[in-house]
Amino acid sequence: MKNRLITSCLFFFMMMSVNLFAKDLGSVGQTYFIQEEDLLSFIERRITTMQKNGEWQRLNKDIQSRVSQHIDRPTPLDYIKKTTSPRSWTYDPSIIVPYDLHDAQGNAFAKAGTRVNPLTMVTLHTALAFYDANDEEEVKWAKKINRQYAGKIKFVLVNGSISSQEKILATPIYFDQEGRLTSRFHIKHVPTLVYQEGLHLTIEEMLP
Repeated sequence: MKNRLITSCLFFFMMMSVNLFAKDLGSVGQTYFIQEEDLLSFIERRITTMQKNGEWQRLNKDIQSRVSQHIDRPTPLDYIKKTTSPRSWTYDPSIIVPYDLHDAQGNAFAKAGTRVNPLTMVTLHTALAFYDANDEEEVKWAKKINRQYAGKIKFVLVNGSISSQEKILATPIYFDQEGRLTSRFHIKHVPTLVYQEGLHLTIEEMLP
């Protein structure tokens, strides 16, 4: 996936260079029809030139660096602010199933249109901890929570470096890409702890 992304980026920059040749300079004297060069031939010739003068290698390294940085530091969720007033609420994960659900024997246990709470069938054995890794107080909070839950917790960043936090906490770190989880749980502030209580989830926006 990373290689495909790099190749796509390189092709994008190549197409940018193609556009430089499209500038309208007007007409001087009599004009004649000119056979347009095949686009693929032009691109191949352009790549060959870039490879010879080292521009292709420099561009490749630059894109690799940018991709690596984005993987380690995805786009931060700047609208998620630091908690100043603690609050907590419950979240019902129930959904309306769009089609019949069947067990391993083919028996339907939920008809289409039925409201189903997943927590009646599975248990959330780990809590979720959301925090900003660029905030020293929240990193200290994550360390404390990690000790309290003794490995039964998953950490989700809204900002900061994934690799640095994996070194600090010695555990896999996740990132809330595009704010999917914080939006679903209606989280506006961090640090926040999410854990199961009975058939619902308790969500706590806490002071670090």
